[in-house]
Amino acid sequence: MARAAPYLLALAGVALTLGVVALLRTQFDLPTAVLLYLLPIIFAAARWGRGPAALAAAVAALAHDYFFIPPVGTLTIAKPDEAVGLVLLVFTALATAQLADAARRGAQHERAAQVAQQADEMKTALLHAVSHDLRTPLASIKANVSGLLQSDVSYSAEDRVELLEAIDDEADHLDRLVGNLLDASRLEAGVLVPHKQPQDLAELTRTVLARMAVLLGQRTVKFEVEPEMPLVRCDYGQIDQVVTNLLENVARHTPAGSPIEIRLSADNHDAHLELLDAGPGVAEEDRERIFRPFERGRTTASGSGLGLSIARGMAEAHGGRLDVKRSPVGGAQFCLTLPL
Repeated sequence: MARAAPYLLALAGVALTLGVVALLRTQFDLPTAVLLYLLPIIFAAARWGRGPAALAAAVAALAHDYFFIPPVGTLTIAKPDEAVGLVLLVFTALATAQLADAARRGAQHERAAQVAQQADEMKTALLHAVSHDLRTPLASIKANVSGLLQSDVSYSAEDRVELLEAIDDEADHLDRLVGNLLDASRLEAGVLVPHKQPQDLAELTRTVLARMAVLLGQRTVKFEVEPEMPLVRCDYGQIDQVVTNLLENVARHTPAGSPIEIRLSADNHDAHLELLDAGPGVAEEDRERIFRPFERGRTTASGSGLGLSIARGMAEAHGGRLDVKRSPVGGAQFCLTLPL
């Protein structure tokens, strides 16, 4: 049935045009009204290809002959000029349909080429991220483990603890990077569906801050929560990931020891989580680009460029949004909005 639909729609277009021609012939003497059949034929060619267009051209010629060319009600043609007119109609229709179909195929090939180019760019960026950002923690883990395994080197208890902590930190870094790659692929495939339950965003944020205390180092974190903050229906794990990615972005791209401010508020419809830093900020022309996969803005800091892209994708999956603007202190102000 699906394959027959374009042919049926092309015939419906011819039938509609036939009615228009009949209406015009009752009011005016328009010998060129036959050219109106070109409209459904060209449309069929541009939309569905040559097959439906050829069928529309043949049916249009036969129907016009049957209903309008004397002797009416037969498929015979009394006047040679009428026969020539129908032949020209069919020829013109098929030639025009061929051009329209070629244009349609060209547009399809161009879109396919654009998709292929975007896929190649994504693959290149992914390979770059994998080759650099995965190898860096692996190299550190390998070096520290190799040192601990050397039998001819003695380490103090403090040195062993320091090496093991470095291995643990790099393993966590590796785990976060692999998790980001998996989340990015799920977002791209559209299978990352939030399972919403009423959640306390303040408690969620405090949990993330406690977990990331080592990464944030000596930074002063000011956390303000609006009194009587309502619960928010969201997926705890995904919003935890959003807040985690935002804090990791601040830790990576702002000076060590610079302060962070987090504000949590709500209105009648939405909850708002704002994260302000005292870093270099984000240039206005980069405020959308940094949310694209593998884009990192104007920074020399390491990173895969996936964290903010994943954070925005998860926010949008909740029906919310994530934006960035200049903070009052000159740094960046990330604004997460979630519907209540």
